Amino acid sequence: MSEKSSSVHTIPLADAWKASRLRRADAAIRLIREYARRHAKALNVKISPKVSELVWRDGRQNPPRRVKVVLEKTDDETVYVRLEGEKTEEEEKE
Repeated sequence: MSEKSSSVHTIPLADAWKASRLRRADAAIRLIREYARRHAKALNVKISPKVSELVWRDGRQNPPRRVKVVLEKTDDETVYVRLEGEKTEEEEKE
């Protein structure tokens, strides 16, 4: 079994505000995916539903300016993005 590595990142989402008003939350999710892909050097990015809920909480037009997440790389190709302080599935089972 491969070893997991994780690190905490604050992802700036200010560039999402350059998109049209009705596409800002979509742009924010795309920025999170690109950031995780670039910094974790992974091909597949899995975003936690809680991260998505945080981005979409205030509607499509008002995503947050930044979000603090944990990038958890499980193998060479996959990285999981979850909120800082969010429990993983393994921790919830214990």
